[in-house]
Amino acid sequence: FLEKDEEEEDDEEVSDVEECCLDGRSVGSDNSDRPDRSLDGGGVYMLGRRYIDMDDFLLKRQYESSLFWFTYRKDFAEMAPYGITSDAGWGCMLRAAQMLLSHALRRHYRGPAWRPPLPLKARRAEAFASALLTWMADAAHPSCAYSIHRMVAAGLPLKMLPGEWYGPTTAAHVIAALTSGHLDHSKQLTTHVASHGALCKHALHSLMGPDVLTSEHSLSHPLQITNAQSPPPTRWNTALLLILPLRLGLSSFDHKNYSTTLAHTFSLPQSLGFLGGSPRHALWFYAAKADGSTLYGLDPHTVQAAPSLSPSLSHHHHPIHLSDDYLRSVHTTKPAVMDVTKLDPSLALAFYCQDHADFTNLCTSLQNLNDSCTKQNKPI
Repeated sequence: FLEKDEEEEDDEEVSDVEECCLDGRSVGSDNSDRPDRSLDGGGVYMLGRRYIDMDDFLLKRQYESSLFWFTYRKDFAEMAPYGITSDAGWGCMLRAAQMLLSHALRRHYRGPAWRPPLPLKARRAEAFASALLTWMADAAHPSCAYSIHRMVAAGLPLKMLPGEWYGPTTAAHVIAALTSGHLDHSKQLTTHVASHGALCKHALHSLMGPDVLTSEHSLSHPLQITNAQSPPPTRWNTALLLILPLRLGLSSFDHKNYSTTLAHTFSLPQSLGFLGGSPRHALWFYAAKADGSTLYGLDPHTVQAAPSLSPSLSHHHHPIHLSDDYLRSVHTTKPAVMDVTKLDPSLALAFYCQDHADFTNLCTSLQNLNDSCTKQNKPI
Protein backbone atom coordinates (compact mmCIF):
# COMPACT_ATOMS: atom_id res chain seq x y z
CA PHE A 1 0.00 0.00 0.00
CA LEU A 2 1.23 3.46 -0.84
CA GLU A 3 2.70 5.52 1.94
CA LYS A 4 1.95 9.24 2.00
CA ASP A 5 4.80 11.47 0.84
CA GLU A 6 6.64 8.51 -0.67
CA GLU A 7 9.11 9.82 -3.21
CA GLU A 8 10.86 8.06 -6.04
CA GLU A 9 13.87 9.27 -7.94
CA ASP A 10 13.52 9.47 -11.67
CA ASP A 11 16.69 9.40 -13.69
CA GLU A 12 14.85 10.35 -16.87
CA GLU A 13 16.00 13.62 -18.36
CA VAL A 14 13.54 16.45 -18.00
CA SER A 15 13.02 18.80 -20.89
CA ASP A 16 13.33 22.58 -20.56
CA VAL A 17 9.57 22.86 -21.00
CA GLU A 18 8.90 20.37 -18.20
CA GLU A 19 11.36 22.17 -15.90
CA CYS A 20 9.42 25.33 -16.59
CA CYS A 21 6.27 23.55 -15.42
CA LEU A 22 7.82 22.77 -12.05
CA ASP A 23 8.54 26.34 -11.02
CA GLY A 24 6.58 28.29 -8.44
CA ARG A 25 4.21 29.87 -10.91
CA SER A 26 2.82 26.56 -12.07
CA VAL A 27 2.50 24.79 -8.74
CA GLY A 28 0.69 27.23 -6.52
CA SER A 29 1.76 30.82 -6.89
CA ASP A 30 -1.12 33.25 -7.10
CA ASN A 31 0.90 35.56 -9.38
CA SER A 32 -0.15 38.47 -7.15
CA ASP A 33 3.10 40.33 -7.80
CA ARG A 34 2.63 40.31 -11.56
CA PRO A 35 0.70 42.90 -13.57
CA ASP A 36 -2.73 41.81 -14.74
CA ARG A 37 -2.47 41.55 -18.53
CA SER A 38 -5.31 39.08 -19.08
CA LEU A 39 -7.88 39.62 -21.78
CA ASP A 40 -10.81 39.22 -19.38
CA GLY A 41 -9.33 41.20 -16.48
CA GLY A 42 -8.99 38.29 -14.06
CA GLY A 43 -7.48 35.19 -15.63
CA VAL A 44 -8.43 31.65 -14.63
CA TYR A 45 -8.61 30.01 -11.21
CA MET A 46 -7.68 26.33 -11.28
CA LEU A 47 -7.25 24.01 -8.29
CA GLY A 48 -5.67 26.65 -6.08
CA ARG A 49 -3.73 28.39 -8.84
CA ARG A 50 -4.29 31.56 -10.81
CA TYR A 51 -3.30 31.72 -14.44
CA ILE A 52 -3.10 35.02 -16.32
CA ASP A 53 -4.22 34.10 -19.81
CA MET A 54 -1.62 35.92 -21.91
CA ASP A 55 1.35 34.86 -19.77
CA ASP A 56 0.37 31.47 -18.45
CA PHE A 57 -1.68 29.85 -21.20
CA LEU A 58 1.00 27.26 -21.97
CA LEU A 59 1.54 26.42 -18.30
CA LYS A 60 -2.20 26.06 -17.78
CA ARG A 61 -2.57 23.68 -20.72
CA GLN A 62 0.40 21.60 -19.60
CA TYR A 63 -1.05 21.19 -16.12
CA GLU A 64 -4.48 20.36 -17.57
CA SER A 65 -2.96 17.60 -19.68
CA SER A 66 -1.50 16.01 -16.54
CA LEU A 67 -4.93 15.63 -14.89
CA PHE A 68 -6.37 12.13 -14.84
CA TRP A 69 -9.26 11.66 -17.27
CA PHE A 70 -11.62 8.71 -16.77
CA THR A 71 -14.24 8.03 -19.40
CA TYR A 72 -16.90 5.56 -20.42
CA ARG A 73 -15.48 2.07 -20.94
CA LYS A 74 -16.70 -0.89 -22.95
CA ASP A 75 -16.10 -4.63 -22.86
CA PHE A 76 -15.41 -4.81 -19.14
CA ALA A 77 -16.34 -7.82 -17.00
CA GLU A 78 -20.11 -8.33 -16.96
CA MET A 79 -22.15 -6.85 -14.13
CA ALA A 80 -24.16 -9.94 -13.25
CA PRO A 81 -27.05 -10.52 -13.36
CA TYR A 82 -27.70 -7.37 -15.38
CA GLY A 83 -25.61 -8.30 -18.42
CA ILE A 84 -23.98 -4.84 -18.51
CA THR A 85 -20.51 -4.60 -20.06
CA SER A 86 -20.35 -0.84 -20.71
CA ASP A 87 -21.38 2.28 -18.80
CA ALA A 88 -21.85 4.37 -21.95
CA GLY A 89 -24.94 6.54 -21.63
CA TRP A 90 -25.37 6.31 -17.87
CA GLY A 91 -22.06 6.28 -15.98
CA CYS A 92 -20.83 9.82 -16.61
CA MET A 93 -21.31 11.06 -13.02
CA LEU A 94 -19.45 8.05 -11.67
CA ARG A 95 -16.60 8.75 -14.09
CA ALA A 96 -16.57 12.39 -12.97
CA ALA A 97 -16.39 11.08 -9.39
CA GLN A 98 -13.39 8.95 -10.34
CA MET A 99 -11.65 12.03 -11.70
CA LEU A 100 -12.33 14.09 -8.59
CA LEU A 101 -11.21 11.25 -6.34
CA SER A 102 -8.07 10.67 -8.39
CA HIS A 103 -7.05 14.28 -7.87
CA ALA A 104 -7.74 14.02 -4.14
CA LEU A 105 -5.51 10.95 -3.94
CA ARG A 106 -2.89 12.68 -6.07
CA ARG A 107 -2.85 15.62 -3.64
CA HIS A 108 -2.74 13.26 -0.67
CA TYR A 109 0.07 10.95 -1.78
CA ARG A 110 2.14 13.22 -4.00
CA GLY A 111 1.22 16.84 -3.22
CA PRO A 112 0.05 19.69 -5.49
CA ALA A 113 3.32 20.00 -7.42
CA TRP A 114 3.53 16.40 -8.61
CA ARG A 115 2.94 15.38 -12.21
CA PRO A 116 2.97 11.94 -13.78
CA PRO A 117 6.20 11.29 -15.70
CA LEU A 118 5.95 11.99 -19.41
CA PRO A 119 7.65 8.81 -20.73
CA LEU A 120 5.24 5.88 -20.62
CA LYS A 121 7.92 3.57 -19.23
CA ALA A 122 8.60 5.93 -16.34
CA ARG A 123 4.88 6.41 -15.75
CA ARG A 124 4.35 2.66 -15.58
CA ALA A 125 7.16 2.38 -13.02
CA GLU A 126 5.99 5.28 -10.84
CA ALA A 127 4.43 3.85 -7.68
CA PHE A 128 1.48 6.19 -7.30
CA ALA A 129 0.57 6.40 -10.99
CA SER A 130 0.54 2.61 -11.39
CA ALA A 131 -1.42 2.15 -8.15
CA LEU A 132 -4.02 4.74 -9.12
CA LEU A 133 -4.58 3.23 -12.55
CA THR A 134 -5.01 -0.16 -10.90
CA TRP A 135 -7.52 1.20 -8.37
CA MET A 136 -9.61 2.86 -11.10
CA ALA A 137 -9.47 0.00 -13.63
CA ASP A 138 -12.76 -1.67 -14.56
CA ALA A 139 -11.70 -5.25 -13.92
CA ALA A 140 -12.88 -8.06 -11.67
CA HIS A 141 -9.96 -7.93 -9.28
CA PRO A 142 -9.81 -7.02 -5.56
CA SER A 143 -7.18 -4.37 -6.24
CA CYS A 144 -9.59 -2.35 -8.41
CA ALA A 145 -11.03 -0.47 -5.44
CA TYR A 146 -12.75 2.28 -7.44
CA SER A 147 -13.84 0.42 -10.57
CA ILE A 148 -17.26 1.01 -12.08
CA HIS A 149 -18.26 -2.36 -10.60
CA ARG A 150 -17.35 -1.23 -7.07
CA MET A 151 -19.10 2.10 -7.57
CA VAL A 152 -22.30 0.43 -8.73
CA ALA A 153 -22.13 -1.96 -5.78
CA ALA A 154 -21.77 1.01 -3.41
CA GLY A 155 -24.82 2.59 -5.06
CA LEU A 156 -27.12 -0.36 -4.36
CA PRO A 157 -27.71 0.60 -0.68
CA LEU A 158 -28.58 4.07 -1.99
CA LYS A 159 -31.34 2.48 -4.11
CA MET A 160 -29.42 2.95 -7.36
CA LEU A 161 -29.34 0.13 -9.93
CA PRO A 162 -26.76 -0.44 -12.67
CA GLY A 163 -27.70 1.58 -15.72
CA GLU A 164 -29.35 4.40 -13.75
CA TRP A 165 -28.03 7.95 -13.88
CA TYR A 166 -26.39 9.22 -10.69
CA GLY A 167 -26.62 12.76 -9.35
CA PRO A 168 -23.69 14.56 -7.67
CA THR A 169 -24.94 13.91 -4.12
CA THR A 170 -25.31 10.17 -4.69
CA ALA A 171 -21.90 10.03 -6.36
CA ALA A 172 -20.40 11.82 -3.33
CA HIS A 173 -21.80 9.14 -1.01
CA VAL A 174 -20.38 6.45 -3.31
CA ILE A 175 -16.93 8.05 -2.96
CA ALA A 176 -17.33 8.11 0.83
CA ALA A 177 -18.35 4.44 0.96
CA LEU A 178 -15.50 3.24 -1.23
CA THR A 179 -12.76 5.29 0.42
CA SER A 180 -13.98 4.09 3.80
CA GLY A 181 -13.54 0.47 2.76
CA HIS A 182 -10.26 1.06 0.95
CA LEU A 183 -8.42 3.61 3.09
CA ASP A 184 -9.87 3.46 6.60
CA HIS A 185 -7.57 0.66 7.70
CA SER A 186 -4.58 2.91 7.00
CA LYS A 187 -6.13 5.91 8.81
CA GLN A 188 -4.68 8.22 6.17
CA LEU A 189 -7.72 9.79 4.52
CA THR A 190 -11.30 10.26 5.71
CA THR A 191 -14.15 11.31 3.42
CA HIS A 192 -17.03 13.36 4.81
CA VAL A 193 -20.14 14.33 2.84
CA ALA A 194 -21.94 17.32 4.35
CA SER A 195 -25.72 16.93 4.61
CA HIS A 196 -28.30 19.45 3.45
CA GLY A 197 -25.70 21.97 2.35
CA ALA A 198 -24.44 22.51 5.91
CA LEU A 199 -21.27 21.40 7.65
CA CYS A 200 -21.49 20.37 11.31
CA LYS A 201 -17.98 20.89 12.64
CA HIS A 202 -18.50 18.82 15.78
CA ALA A 203 -19.69 15.83 13.77
CA LEU A 204 -16.74 16.28 11.45
CA HIS A 205 -14.21 16.44 14.27
CA SER A 206 -15.59 13.20 15.71
CA LEU A 207 -14.57 11.41 12.51
CA MET A 208 -11.01 12.61 12.39
CA GLY A 209 -9.32 10.64 15.16
CA PRO A 210 -9.81 8.78 18.42
CA ASP A 211 -8.50 11.70 20.44
CA VAL A 212 -11.42 13.91 19.40
CA LEU A 213 -14.02 12.81 21.91
CA THR A 214 -11.89 12.59 25.04
CA SER A 215 -13.35 12.21 28.51
CA GLU A 216 -13.16 15.98 28.91
CA HIS A 217 -15.55 16.54 26.02
CA SER A 218 -17.72 13.42 26.21
CA LEU A 219 -21.21 13.30 27.74
CA SER A 220 -21.92 11.09 30.73
CA HIS A 221 -25.68 11.64 30.35
CA PRO A 222 -27.79 12.60 27.29
CA LEU A 223 -29.05 15.73 29.05
CA GLN A 224 -25.69 16.89 30.35
CA ILE A 225 -24.92 20.47 29.32
CA THR A 226 -21.45 21.08 27.97
CA ASN A 227 -19.47 24.28 27.92
CA ALA A 228 -20.18 25.87 24.56
CA GLN A 229 -16.85 27.68 24.76
CA SER A 230 -14.79 24.49 24.98
CA PRO A 231 -12.34 24.57 22.09
CA PRO A 232 -12.49 21.71 19.59
CA PRO A 233 -9.51 19.37 19.36
CA THR A 234 -6.77 20.58 17.10
CA ARG A 235 -5.10 17.28 16.17
CA TRP A 236 -6.41 14.97 13.49
CA ASN A 237 -5.21 11.47 12.74
CA THR A 238 -6.10 11.64 9.05
CA ALA A 239 -6.40 14.03 6.17
CA LEU A 240 -9.88 15.05 5.02
CA LEU A 241 -11.71 14.80 1.71
CA LEU A 242 -14.67 17.12 2.26
CA ILE A 243 -17.59 17.06 -0.20
CA LEU A 244 -20.34 19.68 -0.02
CA PRO A 245 -23.43 18.91 -2.14
CA LEU A 246 -25.33 22.10 -2.99
CA ARG A 247 -28.29 23.23 -5.03
CA LEU A 248 -27.68 26.73 -6.34
CA GLY A 249 -31.03 27.55 -7.89
CA LEU A 250 -34.42 25.96 -8.36
CA SER A 251 -35.01 24.74 -11.90
CA SER A 252 -31.80 26.29 -13.26
CA PHE A 253 -28.45 27.53 -11.98
CA ASP A 254 -28.80 31.02 -10.47
CA HIS A 255 -25.80 32.42 -12.29
CA LYS A 256 -26.56 36.04 -11.41
CA ASN A 257 -26.07 35.33 -7.72
CA TYR A 258 -23.63 32.42 -7.65
CA SER A 259 -21.37 32.35 -10.71
CA THR A 260 -18.59 34.61 -9.40
CA THR A 261 -18.58 33.04 -5.96
CA LEU A 262 -18.45 29.54 -7.43
CA ALA A 263 -15.57 30.54 -9.70
CA HIS A 264 -13.58 31.92 -6.78
CA THR A 265 -13.78 28.63 -4.87
CA PHE A 266 -11.26 27.31 -7.44
CA SER A 267 -8.75 29.85 -6.10
CA LEU A 268 -8.61 28.17 -2.68
CA PRO A 269 -5.55 25.94 -2.17
CA GLN A 270 -7.79 23.15 -0.83
CA SER A 271 -9.98 23.12 -3.96
CA LEU A 272 -10.64 19.84 -5.77
CA GLY A 273 -13.22 21.38 -8.11
CA PHE A 274 -16.75 20.03 -8.21
CA LEU A 275 -19.06 17.40 -9.67
CA GLY A 276 -21.76 18.82 -11.88
CA GLY A 277 -22.74 19.48 -15.46
CA SER A 278 -25.83 20.05 -17.52
CA PRO A 279 -28.88 17.77 -17.16
CA ARG A 280 -27.75 14.13 -17.57
CA HIS A 281 -24.35 15.25 -18.83
CA ALA A 282 -21.89 15.13 -15.92
CA LEU A 283 -18.34 16.48 -15.83
CA TRP A 284 -15.61 17.08 -13.30
CA PHE A 285 -14.98 20.83 -13.23
CA TYR A 286 -11.51 21.93 -12.14
CA ALA A 287 -11.30 25.61 -13.20
CA ALA A 288 -13.24 28.75 -14.02
CA LYS A 289 -12.64 32.20 -15.38
CA ALA A 290 -12.34 34.65 -12.51
CA ASP A 291 -15.35 36.61 -13.71
CA GLY A 292 -17.50 33.47 -13.38
CA SER A 293 -18.56 33.35 -17.01
CA THR A 294 -16.87 30.09 -18.06
CA LEU A 295 -16.11 26.71 -16.51
CA TYR A 296 -13.42 24.22 -17.52
CA GLY A 297 -13.81 20.49 -16.95
CA LEU A 298 -13.00 16.99 -18.09
CA ASP A 299 -15.78 15.30 -20.02
CA PRO A 300 -16.15 11.51 -19.64
CA HIS A 301 -18.38 11.11 -22.71
CA THR A 302 -15.84 9.20 -24.78
CA VAL A 303 -16.07 5.41 -25.00
CA GLN A 304 -12.75 3.57 -24.66
CA ALA A 305 -11.85 -0.09 -24.21
CA ALA A 306 -11.56 -1.34 -20.64
CA PRO A 307 -8.08 -2.37 -19.48
CA SER A 308 -7.35 -6.05 -19.11
CA LEU A 309 -5.86 -8.12 -16.35
CA SER A 310 -2.13 -8.66 -16.48
CA PRO A 311 -1.34 -11.82 -18.48
CA SER A 312 1.56 -12.81 -16.25
CA LEU A 313 1.48 -13.87 -12.60
CA SER A 314 4.89 -12.24 -12.23
CA HIS A 315 3.08 -8.91 -12.35
CA HIS A 316 1.39 -9.57 -9.01
CA HIS A 317 2.08 -5.99 -7.91
CA HIS A 318 0.30 -4.75 -11.05
CA PRO A 319 -2.70 -7.02 -11.62
CA ILE A 320 -3.88 -4.69 -14.39
CA HIS A 321 -2.04 -4.70 -17.70
CA LEU A 322 -0.67 -1.16 -17.82
CA SER A 323 -0.42 -1.10 -21.59
CA ASP A 324 0.67 1.94 -23.55
CA ASP A 325 -2.90 2.35 -24.78
CA TYR A 326 -4.28 2.34 -21.24
CA LEU A 327 -1.68 4.83 -20.03
CA ARG A 328 -2.47 7.17 -22.92
CA SER A 329 -6.22 6.83 -22.44
CA VAL A 330 -6.28 8.52 -19.02
CA HIS A 331 -5.10 11.95 -20.19
CA THR A 332 -6.51 14.41 -22.69
CA THR A 333 -5.39 17.68 -24.23
CA LYS A 334 -8.96 18.73 -25.02
CA PRO A 335 -10.74 19.92 -21.86
CA ALA A 336 -14.41 20.82 -21.99
CA VAL A 337 -15.45 24.47 -21.84
CA MET A 338 -18.94 25.36 -20.59
CA ASP A 339 -20.85 28.62 -20.34
CA VAL A 340 -21.85 28.90 -16.68
CA THR A 341 -25.47 29.64 -17.62
CA LYS A 342 -25.81 26.05 -18.87
CA LEU A 343 -24.82 24.54 -15.50
CA ASP A 344 -27.35 22.39 -13.65
CA PRO A 345 -28.09 23.80 -10.16
CA SER A 346 -27.17 20.52 -8.41
CA LEU A 347 -23.44 20.13 -7.81
CA ALA A 348 -20.95 18.94 -5.20
CA LEU A 349 -17.93 21.01 -4.21
CA ALA A 350 -14.89 19.13 -2.92
CA PHE A 351 -11.87 20.14 -0.84
CA TYR A 352 -8.76 18.39 0.46
CA CYS A 353 -7.52 19.37 3.94
CA GLN A 354 -4.20 17.92 5.02
CA ASP A 355 -4.81 18.55 8.72
CA HIS A 356 -6.91 20.53 11.20
CA ALA A 357 -5.00 23.74 10.53
CA ASP A 358 -5.69 23.38 6.81
CA PHE A 359 -9.39 22.85 7.53
CA THR A 360 -9.49 25.95 9.74
CA ASN A 361 -7.87 27.91 6.92
CA LEU A 362 -10.50 26.60 4.50
CA CYS A 363 -13.36 27.65 6.80
CA THR A 364 -11.88 31.13 7.15
CA SER A 365 -11.37 31.44 3.39
CA LEU A 366 -14.93 30.34 2.64
CA GLN A 367 -16.30 32.82 5.16
CA ASN A 368 -14.21 35.63 3.67
CA LEU A 369 -15.37 34.62 0.21
CA ASN A 370 -18.96 34.58 1.37
CA ASP A 371 -18.63 38.03 2.99
CA SER A 372 -16.97 39.63 -0.02
CA CYS A 373 -19.45 38.21 -2.49
CA THR A 374 -22.49 38.98 -0.34
CA LYS A 375 -21.63 42.66 -0.60
CA GLN A 376 -22.03 42.27 -4.36
CA ASN A 377 -25.31 40.35 -3.94
CA LYS A 378 -23.50 37.14 -4.88
CA PRO A 379 -23.65 34.89 -1.78
CA ILE A 380 -22.09 31.48 -1.61
